[in-house]
Amino acid sequence: MSSVRHRSKAELPPSPLEFAYPLAVPDATVLGAVILHEVPELFALHVFQALRLAFAWAAGPEVSGAVFDGSGVEGWEADVLAARGVDEALWAPVAVVAGELSRPAEVDPEQLSRACLAVTDWALGCDAHGTAALFAEAAAVVWPNNARLAWICGKIYREQQQFGRAETWLRRARRVAVWTGDWELQAQAINSLGNLKVRLGDFSGGRELLLSAVRLARRKRLRDRLAKAQHDLLAVSIYAGHFEDAEAHASRAFAAYGPDHPDLVNLAFDVAHLWMQQGQFGRALAVLKALHARFTDPDRQLRVIASTARAAGAVGESETFHRAWTDAWTLIDGGAANHLRAAAPLELGLGALSLGLWEHAERALTTSREAAQDLREGDTLARAESSLDHLGRRQTADRHTRALRPRIGDLATDLARSLSAQPLVRSGAPTPEN
Repeated sequence: MSSVRHRSKAELPPSPLEFAYPLAVPDATVLGAVILHEVPELFALHVFQALRLAFAWAAGPEVSGAVFDGSGVEGWEADVLAARGVDEALWAPVAVVAGELSRPAEVDPEQLSRACLAVTDWALGCDAHGTAALFAEAAAVVWPNNARLAWICGKIYREQQQFGRAETWLRRARRVAVWTGDWELQAQAINSLGNLKVRLGDFSGGRELLLSAVRLARRKRLRDRLAKAQHDLLAVSIYAGHFEDAEAHASRAFAAYGPDHPDLVNLAFDVAHLWMQQGQFGRALAVLKALHARFTDPDRQLRVIASTARAAGAVGESETFHRAWTDAWTLIDGGAANHLRAAAPLELGLGALSLGLWEHAERALTTSREAAQDLREGDTLARAESSLDHLGRRQTADRHTRALRPRIGDLATDLARSLSAQPLVRSGAPTPEN
């Protein structure tokens, strides 16, 4: 069967840069072994074959000719269509791949790519992370001038913490976006590269890329991309401790988002965090109250509630503190956000300290210290221990003050009783002895 492919002019990148940065098609025979471990055994070989043939077709007729001529693709397609007992969300896209590749000279790259991406969607829903990444790559290589597919590969690898692969695909997404004039995706790819740099600890490099994304978004009037880049610059500035810059980026992000944007809630969350870092508890509390019940995931819920407790304690809002205290312990004890079992009680303890609620503070700070030891969170552990030391000093001073109060009271009583017992003698100004 012939595997000759005739590319239309529309398939070719409108730039000779493709020759400088050729797209390497991986060897599915080696990489695809993970499929046999992640996909149900009944259908695993068919999924593996779909990946192998998709990569072979993308490599071009010089490579794929022998593969398609000797692989019995039409018979494989019949086997796929006859398969039973397979999740339709997996079976259907693999059947499309088989149908397209049974006629390699007539493949519709867009159709084949979408089918590969559908397998990725199925794999992500089943925690088959290796399969998801491989089929995302297959989607990108069979439709090579689609920048968004390259960006999706980069995003998947970044989430899997395969940062080298993530950077490779994000850089390709940026180049393809330049070739095809996709300014939106170019700004998004630059933004993602900046965030990747920051995640790897290169704050300066990440900031420069994010500023580049801002400039492109302004030049091309991409308001949503401008807002997101400014929002990410806010986060970078907080991490770097540049709080004035952070507030400036927050204001610009808010202006670009506008009051009705769905991501405004995430901006408010980050701005509240900024003000908590600065000790601006009154400003933070106003935003945190507005964020109450805005999040459904336990992580954000607990962060908002614990921060509310701390801010309320700092400004003396006892009633607000007690409501947040109760809600926070309900989440903590339920284990829904177990990774916050050290950080959240620390915030609760600091709020209790501000209000002079020693028993509350001791419970929360002790819980934080013990959890931080288990989680090996050095910074949280140090802050919890320091706060417990401060609590101990406050408790000692409080006990000393209470111990003095009865004696002071007795002295007043004794003085008044003694004076009343003395005869009334008018006294002038005291005469100095010397």
